[in-house]
Amino acid sequence: MDISQNLKVNDVMSRGVITMPLNTTVKDMAKIIAESHVHGICITDEFGEIAGMVSETDIIKAFNKDINKVTAEDIMSDKVATISGESYICDAVDIMVKQKIHRLVIVLGGKDNAGLSLPKRPVGILSATDIINLMAKD
Repeated sequence: MDISQNLKVNDVMSRGVITMPLNTTVKDMAKIIAESHVHGICITDEFGEIAGMVSETDIIKAFNKDINKVTAEDIMSDKVATISGESYICDAVDIMVKQKIHRLVIVLGGKDNAGLSLPKRPVGILSATDIINLMAKD
C-alpha cells in the first residue's frame, strides 16, 4: 500500500485521550495507566488546555518517592509536541522523527476565522503504533 500524502491525522489518530489535572497524584496516575493499558496521560490546566505529559517512565522515576503526595505537575514533561487533527499525516511523522518522540498529542486549536488562537485542548493521540499499523495495512 502506498500511504497517501493527503491522509489527515484525524484519519489515523486514537481518539478519547486520557486527561488528568495538574494536582493528580502519582498513585492515581499509576492506577489509570495500569487499568487503561495506555503509555501516557495528558495533563491539563484549569482551562482544559494541554500543560504536560506523564509517561510510564515518568511514573517509574517516582518509585522511591511518596506517590500519594507527588503530583503530575512535579513529574510531567511540559514540552509536549502537539499537532492539529487537520494536519497531514506526513507532517506528523516528520515531527515525530525529527523530535525522536513516540507520540503526538492531537489538539483542537489553531486559529479561528478572526485569526485568534483557539485553546489547545487534547482530543487524541497519534502514536508510533498508529503509524506502524497504517504502514502494515494491505
